[in-house]
Amino acid sequence: MVYSLNIHFVVYTIYNRRKYRMQCPECTQRVRNLRDYYMKNSPVSVVGYPPWKVQRTMMLFYQGWREGVHQPTTRLRRAFGEQYMQAHMEPVIDPDELIVGQPDLHPLSDAEKALHDQYEDIYRNVIPPIRGRSDHMGLDYDKLLQVGVQGLLDEIHANDAKLDLFNADDLAKHEFYLGCEMELQGLLTLAQHYVEKARAMAQESDEPRKSELLEIARVLEKVPANPAETLREALQSVHFYTFSLLGIYSAGRPDQYLYPYFRHDIDNGILTLSEAQELLDCFCLHYITNMCSWAAAGFEVGGRTRDGKAVENELTWMFLESIRHTRSADPSVGFAVTSETSPEILKYAAEIVAEGHTHPAFWNDQGITDSMIRNGYAEYDAHWWTHSTCVEITPITKSGVSITSPYVNVLKVLLGALDEAQDGISFDDLMELFRKHMNAQMVKDIYQENMWQMERSRNGNDPFRASCLTDNCIALGKSHECGGAPYNFIEPNMLGMLNTTESLNIIWNLVYVEKRLSLSQFRQICKSDYENQEDLRQYIIRKLPHFGNNEPFSDELAKRVSDIVLESCAPLKSYRGAKIIPGAFSYREHAIQGRVTPASPDGRKAGMPLTSGSDPVQGYDTSGPTASLLSTAVWQPPRFLGGTAVNMKLAKNTPNLSDVIVSLVKTYVQIGGSELQINIADTDTLLAAQTNPEAYQDLLVRIGGYSDFFVRIDKDMQDEIIRRACFNA
Repeated sequence: MVYSLNIHFVVYTIYNRRKYRMQCPECTQRVRNLRDYYMKNSPVSVVGYPPWKVQRTMMLFYQGWREGVHQPTTRLRRAFGEQYMQAHMEPVIDPDELIVGQPDLHPLSDAEKALHDQYEDIYRNVIPPIRGRSDHMGLDYDKLLQVGVQGLLDEIHANDAKLDLFNADDLAKHEFYLGCEMELQGLLTLAQHYVEKARAMAQESDEPRKSELLEIARVLEKVPANPAETLREALQSVHFYTFSLLGIYSAGRPDQYLYPYFRHDIDNGILTLSEAQELLDCFCLHYITNMCSWAAAGFEVGGRTRDGKAVENELTWMFLESIRHTRSADPSVGFAVTSETSPEILKYAAEIVAEGHTHPAFWNDQGITDSMIRNGYAEYDAHWWTHSTCVEITPITKSGVSITSPYVNVLKVLLGALDEAQDGISFDDLMELFRKHMNAQMVKDIYQENMWQMERSRNGNDPFRASCLTDNCIALGKSHECGGAPYNFIEPNMLGMLNTTESLNIIWNLVYVEKRLSLSQFRQICKSDYENQEDLRQYIIRKLPHFGNNEPFSDELAKRVSDIVLESCAPLKSYRGAKIIPGAFSYREHAIQGRVTPASPDGRKAGMPLTSGSDPVQGYDTSGPTASLLSTAVWQPPRFLGGTAVNMKLAKNTPNLSDVIVSLVKTYVQIGGSELQINIADTDTLLAAQTNPEAYQDLLVRIGGYSDFFVRIDKDMQDEIIRRACFNA
């Protein structure tokens, strides 16, 4: 559903666009202070896990679950727990904050810890556990900003009043509406507690902080309960609603839905450009307070409006500039590149990456939109996509899509097929055997995922208030977990797909071309983890042709493997009757799965990480960045809407580095790639960071589909990044 704004929505255009370059405001001292404070007092460093596992927050939910015993259904008891948790959360307002809302990380007392453990034991034994993937979606923030939570409640009440409570279908809708109302009322209570806290702090503060705290109170007394009118109110409303969910949610396309409020404030003298930038920076910094470094959440800028008009406005530039100011792993910022993206802003984004920020990732907007349309999305919806967390593609405001569940270790599937293969089998028959095993694996995995979806439809997983900002859910009286959202695909994630390609490539060369080994001999060498076969392993690594070098046979093999993966998903349906559309990236699972995967024909030893995303085996793409991208594009990554992540590592001393990045992005978009993410860190720097981590605390790297601080990740993942080819283009 589309809501008309009181403030006219315009897409910012430049009269002489090719000569335009926006000068974004400098980072303020407030933002620098907040960044330093958050990095020392947030889930990144304090607890090492995300806010939805913070003990104090979970204890409140457990208490709510216990006190909600009177609720007639499990779903309503969950909703009561959510309401109780929000109503009893301690407001947290840190020094210098203008946008507020974060979990309380104060440690539990001994008595509280004992109570927490008692409740947790009850929870684990009584409450249905989480099954499959939760959250990972972009909500309808347009609607929130235009009608507020009170508008959502009015819509819920109007729909509920029409029901016949002695009709089974209507009774199920009534349950949904009751749960939504409970949770939204809890959110309003939480906002009011923040108002009271800000006013109390103001009484004990001097100027200018006193006025800032009173303004925080004023804003939260208005939003998220009511429609926003200013940029600050809009940012606070979006952040507060999202923070309350204690999950991973994409902010969608903020340079579009926030633009009318920004333009209104600038035109009416409410904000200067510098003040607006500071507010955006404060908003972006809260990803640190609400996200541990090994998770990912963010938003997309650029791209197109729902009706296909190219977007490039002041906020597009300013959100990119926030990457410089926040210098953090999150938000995960994506830049959707279109045929109308100006050279100036593309160069600007490239300069930011060249500085070593790891954001933005570059996305082929048209390639993704075309793939979504081919898979059944309406064109109107296909223009408004987002990477929901890492790189999974989901529709903003309309997602019941289940992402990265299940994870499928494609390399293990191939190893299982090799165990069955007999000497003398033709290569084509070997490929068919791999196909058979892949088909069987997907039937098994999607069956399990569908069982989990059925369980979630009964007892829930995500809070009801996520469905309140998902199209059709309130109108239908169904949560997105019960099929209320328009799109309900499953996006399983294929790990090690390029290890599989490379393994088949090596088998072809060693067994079928050179006839150096029989298939059974090679299989035994892998099972022995290349024991006494290091010469052979080095021959594989250094002498044989590899995928990633624009080499015809291995490139065609990658296409065949990707086709088999897609075809294994094609006959299957989700519990809600939707398609299965895979992804091919890793998050950090390439290291986790690698630890339990035996040695493989590609030269990988047992326990080593799989490929980190959708790119060649680490260090095998030795013919330069363009050749690597040409190979990657051969298997048509946009077909994998579950997400692809092409990692590229460039040396910082590369001449004209930002121009090189621009050229690579243009090339990758032109040849039909999907997503490109770039690390600017040479091998010497990474090795130095391993040796002296204290000197490299701010060194950011791209992992699989997300960013993290290099010195905080496990050594096997550090080693995997070091092994990646580093290009000096």
